[in-house]
Amino acid sequence: MRRKREGGINVRTVICPRCGEWMDETHPDFPQCVFCGEKLTQCGFCRAFPGNGNPCPRAKGHPIVYSFTDLNCQYFSPKLVARKFHPFLSPSTRWQMFGSLMFTLSVLLVAFLSRPVPPRILVAATAPSKVVVGDSLEVRMLVKANPNQPVKLRLDRRLLSDFQLIGINPLPSQVKQQGQFYEFVLPVSFDPQPITVKFKCTRIGEYAMRATVMTTQKDQAEWQTKVKVVKQSNSPKQPKGLAVIAMALWR
Repeated sequence: MRRKREGGINVRTVICPRCGEWMDETHPDFPQCVFCGEKLTQCGFCRAFPGNGNPCPRAKGHPIVYSFTDLNCQYFSPKLVARKFHPFLSPSTRWQMFGSLMFTLSVLLVAFLSRPVPPRILVAATAPSKVVVGDSLEVRMLVKANPNQPVKLRLDRRLLSDFQLIGINPLPSQVKQQGQFYEFVLPVSFDPQPITVKFKCTRIGEYAMRATVMTTQKDQAEWQTKVKVVKQSNSPKQPKGLAVIAMALWR
């Protein structure tokens, strides 16, 4: 059941008509399929099968054959053969490839969903950590946001009860009260926008300052820090210099 070539033997890989799995003719269990037990050399699986109850034109003596007949014929030529470049893969190979593909896709999907999403609005701000009561306090911000939308600055109402708001630069075009916040709508800027908020310290204590910069409800960034307001201390008197003391003693 092997086709000879010049210089060697060409081993065929037979496809089982029952389960579709592949099996080489060199397998120790051939011609019995190791996957389903089907006999792969039955006359019904041969290309030369003439039909049930008809004499075989290739077998020796031209015996009457049926689809289940197994003559162990040397002229047996299987109908289903997996060629070297066969367009179809065996079911087990297809399942292995499908499992590998699904695993690869799941890894890529998890990597895509878990990657960090860059924020749409960036805020950098500075403020002094200690000021004297009665002095002014400046909070300087640099905001980078969507240039097509105005920037909104939100300040907590409790912050404005502890500090006196002196001014905001650039000048807000609109002021709204949103619950526990005051919202200041700033003009649109196509470049990173510097914002300066100036307060006057009216009470002694330690305070948590918080400001929210936003363009929409989804695109917002928060900045917060702590500021300590202290009372002004009297500067100690400068001691007299040695030269002045020496002149007084000399006189």
